[in-house]
Amino acid sequence: MNFKKKFKESLLKGKKRSTLRMGIKDYKVGEIVKVVAGDEEIGLAKIKEVKFVQWRDIGKKDVLIEGMKRKKDLKRELKSIYGEFDDESIFTQIIFKMLKNGKRWD
Repeated sequence: MNFKKKFKESLLKGKKRSTLRMGIKDYKVGEIVKVVAGDEEIGLAKIKEVKFVQWRDIGKKDVLIEGMKRKKDLKRELKSIYGEFDDESIFTQIIFKMLKNGKRWD
């Protein structure tokens, strides 16, 4: 999974534990994926949960596990990646746990 470089620290510290990807994406629970921040591989993550959600159904908990405080900040970030979207837009929410040498970071 690729992230902007600015998310490196929040990924490594476990503050960012979820990502929203526009559309239906094919991630599987239990899958181990490479995590890249900017152009740097920072580790591996294990997929804990995958669900499909409309933007209007994104709640406070979803925003917090994205490593953000407000839904409007999350929307601004997603718009910078995907362009305009509306309340009906479908996202794949991927909840993950960073790993270190096959073990948890903490």
